[in-house]
Amino acid sequence: MRSLSLATVFSALSGFLVLIIAGRALGVEGYESFQAFWGLFFAITGLIDGLMHETTRGASAVRAGAAPGDARPWRLATVIALITAVTAALTSFWWVPWLVGSGTGATTLMVIGLLSYTYQALLSGLLSGSHLWPRYARLLTLDAGSRLVVSVAAWYFGWGLTGFVVTTVIGAVSWIFVLSRSAINARVDVSRSIFVRRVLSAMAASGSTAALVTGFPVMLKIFEDAPTLTGVTISAVMAAVTFTRAPILVPLTRFQSALIVRFVDNRSLRALLMPIGLVLAVGAAGALAAWVIGPWLMVTIYGDQGFWVPGWFLALLTFASAWMGSLMITGAAALASEKHDLYVFGWVMASIVAFAVLALPLPLEVAVGSALILGPLTGGTIHSFALRHTGRETAHVRTP
Repeated sequence: MRSLSLATVFSALSGFLVLIIAGRALGVEGYESFQAFWGLFFAITGLIDGLMHETTRGASAVRAGAAPGDARPWRLATVIALITAVTAALTSFWWVPWLVGSGTGATTLMVIGLLSYTYQALLSGLLSGSHLWPRYARLLTLDAGSRLVVSVAAWYFGWGLTGFVVTTVIGAVSWIFVLSRSAINARVDVSRSIFVRRVLSAMAASGSTAALVTGFPVMLKIFEDAPTLTGVTISAVMAAVTFTRAPILVPLTRFQSALIVRFVDNRSLRALLMPIGLVLAVGAAGALAAWVIGPWLMVTIYGDQGFWVPGWFLALLTFASAWMGSLMITGAAALASEKHDLYVFGWVMASIVAFAVLALPLPLEVAVGSALILGPLTGGTIHSFALRHTGRETAHVRTP
């Protein structure tokens, strides 16, 4: 497990470095297109991650002694890969000119990336479900490391936007170098029909999460001509959202399993108070620091005055990231309470509310900050009903 922890940290840090390198290499205009493509790719792969989650559960159950079912994970992965890739290709006439423009190879790279990532998600699930942690750690390291290496090369050799489009998808082929016979033959514990149904449910959950977390830059692209209070660029807003999220969301993502265990042991609304209070306190302290040194830090890191963002806006985004972290905590509580429908509904409503607020005729800074607070607040409120309902059920059972 130590190798997996190190690989997870490396993966998070390298992803952050890739975004910084892209900002320095592409400047304000190119970075906007890159972030939009990056956000779209990882929003779709976030949807596909539902396959990984259910495969992990099924393979883990077989390892624990459950009888293997007749589900064929690799066959289902092929179907999902073809559907996503064909959909991306058929809709490319709309999203390519809007996001990145022609001449970048975006359609071909998106199709190849999605085809390959589907198998990578499946293999990740089979490896982790079978507790093959060193091999899974190698997969994560190769995925993140390849992106980092290609991004540095793209910056050094001046490959422009195309180089960073390649950077976005290159990690998706890592599974080819980690594949083994044991992974190919791995089984899950349910029948084909049940496996398909559970994978689709897991994809709905992971897709709604990805829409708000990684797909937000795509939505920002729609409002690139929105009026601003301070003249901040859309590229700077995209960079600022990523910059202010990382300190809170990266550690929380790593500790999702520990949070779920906590809420399995204590299924009550009171159990939410401590972790949410801690995250909001960190967000408030971070907001103060962001207000003071954030504008200087943004320009220093990205190397362009076009990435300047006012301190009050960085403070607002930092505090908003704490609310996003709170949504992740309440989501873990909903999963621990086995309220999967409320979990999905909470994330879906968080995304709908956030994007609806973003569309209001407000200055861009106000709309973005409000969206990233009100969306998670809505989703977290829905998730909290899972613990409230579970607490009532528990009290009823314990009543003599």
